[in-house]
Amino acid sequence: MSTDLPPVRLALWRDRDPEATRIPGMYLGEADVAGDPLDEVARLAAGGAGLARLHAAIELSDGGSEADGAAAVAGLVVVRELTAHGFAVDWTLRPPAGPWDWRPLGHLHPPTTVIDGDGDGDRDRLAAAWRDDFRPAKFGYRHGPGFIEVRDHRADPFRRLVIRNPRYAQVIEPLLRGVATTDLTEAVTARYHDAGLLHRVGRYVWWTPYRVRHSPHGTGPP
Repeated sequence: MSTDLPPVRLALWRDRDPEATRIPGMYLGEADVAGDPLDEVARLAAGGAGLARLHAAIELSDGGSEADGAAAVAGLVVVRELTAHGFAVDWTLRPPAGPWDWRPLGHLHPPTTVIDGDGDGDRDRLAAAWRDDFRPAKFGYRHGPGFIEVRDHRADPFRRLVIRNPRYAQVIEPLLRGVATTDLTEAVTARYHDAGLLHRVGRYVWWTPYRVRHSPHGTGPP
């Protein structure tokens, strides 16, 4: 995790089925994702976890103590990595006030609960639409020799992007973990944001597509 981002606390179970959380021996305990989220979620997956529950809601709203976006981006990066590894993810989302398009995040495992201050029934419909539309590898990338291929199925028509950037390690690797906008040049932010590869919350941005993985519960081929 970027040193500017707070840890994300998870509760973990072996089985992906939420009903299995009641079975003795399925609970694996809690973990804080406080270091590199890519490495730490991979370690949890290798350790046999299949379901993760985030303790804190992810707040995309404009007000409150999380207005700078650090906690939200930390949580979203972890949800992205959990999705990439085929976890079932139990998480709560509080969108911004007013109309909000969930589809740019629709490749993430759907939130269990979508809340707002007014108890708007539209939030229930939003969560249901997200669940109905979700499928693995909806927005993923692969590494090739000297390039990254991104496949985007979030909307019609399907998009395929090829990124050739010899400075990958310096530019994209930090974005995978979430960074403050002040750490990026305007050119980098504009290039990847306009391509739909970045999502911003407050002062922070993160790389939205996940790496496509081949595993028993992984994202699989797009």
